[in-house]
Amino acid sequence: MKEQERIAIEIFSEYGLDFKTATRAGGWTNAVWLNGDIALRLSFKKDSDRIRREVRLSEHLPEEVGYPVNIAVGFMDGYEWSLSKRIYGNNLSEIWSSLDWKERTVAIRQILRIMELAHKVDISKIEDLSNKRAWYSSFNPQETYSCLERYKAEKIFSDEQIGVFYGILERFWEKHNSATAVLNHGDITTDNLLWSNGIIVSLMDFEHSVIAAPELDLQNVFNLAFFSEEGDYIINHNLQESLQYKEDVIEMLKPMLANSDSTDLILGYAFLYRQRFLEFWLENPEGKLEEQDAYIKLLSLANGKGGYLLEILKDN
Repeated sequence: MKEQERIAIEIFSEYGLDFKTATRAGGWTNAVWLNGDIALRLSFKKDSDRIRREVRLSEHLPEEVGYPVNIAVGFMDGYEWSLSKRIYGNNLSEIWSSLDWKERTVAIRQILRIMELAHKVDISKIEDLSNKRAWYSSFNPQETYSCLERYKAEKIFSDEQIGVFYGILERFWEKHNSATAVLNHGDITTDNLLWSNGIIVSLMDFEHSVIAAPELDLQNVFNLAFFSEEGDYIINHNLQESLQYKEDVIEMLKPMLANSDSTDLILGYAFLYRQRFLEFWLENPEGKLEEQDAYIKLLSLANGKGGYLLEILKDN
């Protein structure tokens, strides 16, 4: 981080800002600082072009998406960076648990609206600025099937469960390869949304944007709405205070789940997403496998009826 701080000091200085007044604002793939009305993003990796591509892509996004207005973009000592106008608000991840159920309903409605607007971007103008794969999957069937065979050999899942997974994926690949593709944000999470005065004011960080079926983003909204860091209690426990929220959000989702193709795509993207987190655990196992969220959710999908997504997909 010292190298990033040195570069940040120099960039802020060029724009008349003192690094001492900057505050760190998180970021997994980039370092982010807020300084007055300015936001600085600086890549952790050398020779990357993600930030610069994203800035160019942002020029095609509707204003309602709330993407920060770019001021400058550059490259220093092998690291790319961008300066943008700061959008004031709270990161949704910091306040989601404190929102009441009506506020959460409002947030999900707005997120879906922003998502749909992003999906209307003309992909012919941004194909070279976006990815052909999700951050969690190469969309290569053989790679996925090889993982399934490894799971079978290592007895992580039974032969019968692996057979169900093959079915989910075979239906998915058929629909994925023929679906009308749109610009997906690719990582719609509470970390990438800003909330201010009762509304979502920004969907940020399009560096993982991907050209694919719209159900890719929709699967992420499912995760945000129902399967957050608080656990799955909204779906699984029918607590009285969350019942109306659940009903309202599922009602919002129905028009987006109008046919069996949507179901097959959602299940496929969900499987690939959870599988990646299972792979993370297998690469560095800590704790018991049967206690891992990714494993639990994949195991539920092996029932062949929608698993942990059944409540959302049951009427489709």
